[in-house]
Amino acid sequence: MKYKILTQISEFLSKFRKISSIKRIGDLMIAIRFDGDYELIFDLNKTSSAIYKSDQIQIKEYKAPFDILLKKRLNSAKILSIKTLPNNRILAIKASFLGSYKELVSTLYLEFTGRFTNAIICDENGVILEALHHFDNSTRSIKVGKVLTLLEGIEIKEKPSQIIENFDEYFQDEFAKISLKNLEQIKANKIANINKKIEILNSNLNTLQTSYELNNRANELNQKANLIIANLHNLNDYDRDLKLMDYSGNIIQITIDSSPKIAANEMFKFSKKLRQKAQNIEIQKENLLTKLEFLNSLKNAINTSCDANEIEILSPKKQGQKSEAKFNDLVENFYINGYKISLGKSQKGNEFLLKNAKKDDFWFHLKDRTSAHVIVKSNKLNLNEEITLFAAKLCVQFSTKSSGSYEVDYTKRQNVKIQNGAFVNYVNYKTIVIKI
Repeated sequence: MKYKILTQISEFLSKFRKISSIKRIGDLMIAIRFDGDYELIFDLNKTSSAIYKSDQIQIKEYKAPFDILLKKRLNSAKILSIKTLPNNRILAIKASFLGSYKELVSTLYLEFTGRFTNAIICDENGVILEALHHFDNSTRSIKVGKVLTLLEGIEIKEKPSQIIENFDEYFQDEFAKISLKNLEQIKANKIANINKKIEILNSNLNTLQTSYELNNRANELNQKANLIIANLHNLNDYDRDLKLMDYSGNIIQITIDSSPKIAANEMFKFSKKLRQKAQNIEIQKENLLTKLEFLNSLKNAINTSCDANEIEILSPKKQGQKSEAKFNDLVENFYINGYKISLGKSQKGNEFLLKNAKKDDFWFHLKDRTSAHVIVKSNKLNLNEEITLFAAKLCVQFSTKSSGSYEVDYTKRQNVKIQNGAFVNYVNYKTIVIKI
């Protein structure tokens, strides 16, 4: 927050006569409504403090001592003065609340001072009643019951600031800038986490042995075990370094850790395990590739999103219920406004969704082309436009990597007839166009 901008804002706010309501709506955000209908958000984030106007902020209820005192002393209070302290990025709002027995005079200091950005409530004598942040250092002590030490004025060096001609436009533009910055930060954090998962999957894929390598190793062990068994009558239980002649007349040297008979049996067992692993290696590889494809699609969906709430739905901090963990390789679940939306991550995932969906659930699929299947659990409710749009968008984002315009058909599951696996016929459907 620039000093010259703050001084202009304080001059603008001086025209108001009353704090109609005041409350914290975020960990570091205070909403103040002036004269009944003019609300501003005072964002006290130390890295990007700002003052802006928006009705899109999701309100969170706070009941800490700071919030109780904020309401008690300043809600419905008469404004006595609003000013920027000389040569300091500090806004001082002095107000009077007429209670049942006496008048309460308070000053709310909103300090936009970088590292020590804070909100401090003082009484008429300058004694600290509460603060967002309490600290005690060699310069200042922000503790309840102590007299607030006001910061001395400093020489403020900053680039020339704009002259605010339209404050409404300025406050709205500030919100747009903050929203964009927050959106980019959220994207960066989510994508960084996804990239870590992709890195691990690629590492697992690169170190995955081929079925050819595993079968060769199995054959080699099997041959050695057979050779030991064929020569058991010439071996002692204590022999560990064996020199045996194979069926071609070549001398084979074999080092073992146990008696020849036990070692041969262990080789047979391990050889069998390697053959089984070779049979499953393609399945394991397919699972890794499916996970990689999903994560890359998820990353692309987050990159192209312009909505922080949508990004949080796509990649929430907490994943789905534990009971669904065994199906994580088949489907991905998203939750929005009480609806559960499931996406098939592979052919098997699509089949799983079709088999387990209820007749009143809604099914989504790209028109006339291969795509992921999407099921919306309806709980016998009709879909609103927001849910329909989100489900259709998911269907497109996880079915194609190319931008363009796509048609998505959707209908109730009872109108979808399975032909073979995830191949279906369907009737009584609607179509929505999605552009990505």
